[in-house]
Amino acid sequence: MFEKQFKLDIRAEEKLKKEVKMLRLKRAVLLFMAPLITVSLLLAQDTASQSVTMRVSEICVIDVTGNPSILVILPPVNGGDVPANPSDSSTYAQYTSVVASGKTRSITAQWAAGDSAPSGCELQLQAQPAGGNHGTSAGTITLSPTPQNIVTGIGSCATGRGPSNGARLTYTLVITDVESLVAGEEKTVTVTLTLTDDA
Repeated sequence: MFEKQFKLDIRAEEKLKKEVKMLRLKRAVLLFMAPLITVSLLLAQDTASQSVTMRVSEICVIDVTGNPSILVILPPVNGGDVPANPSDSSTYAQYTSVVASGKTRSITAQWAAGDSAPSGCELQLQAQPAGGNHGTSAGTITLSPTPQNIVTGIGSCATGRGPSNGARLTYTLVITDVESLVAGEEKTVTVTLTLTDDA
């Protein structure tokens, strides 16, 4: 009986040793395989690509901030003096311009064929831009049906849309011949501003 029990104990011990040995072997295999699995996971990736095309359009847009007030010739302070030339600087030309490299634009002004100032007067206009790519003032012009530059050298820019953004427009009704003035005469003209490419 004792001998049988002893044989059983030996077998159990041998079985236990085999299981311990197997566990150690599995552990060694796992320790060996772990870096390989990690590298495999790190290298397991794929990529996809897209082609993105970007283009800037040519832009040429102009607007104005309403109409100037009525230009009224009023009596002078002292008798014998020529009445003062009324003017208004309350409106602005606002524009957005995108041009090709080395190109510029200008703003021209004209009134319609058949338009005219009151007798003994002429209507003058001056534009004053902010400078830089917004362009340069071309000085004061006398309006007529012929387009004339009021701003030159405009590059790529956007003046903004605020009430005082853009090129300030000053209209002046200039008396050229006081003896030709006619009381009660009133004229309304349509002034067209054009943002155009320079030659």
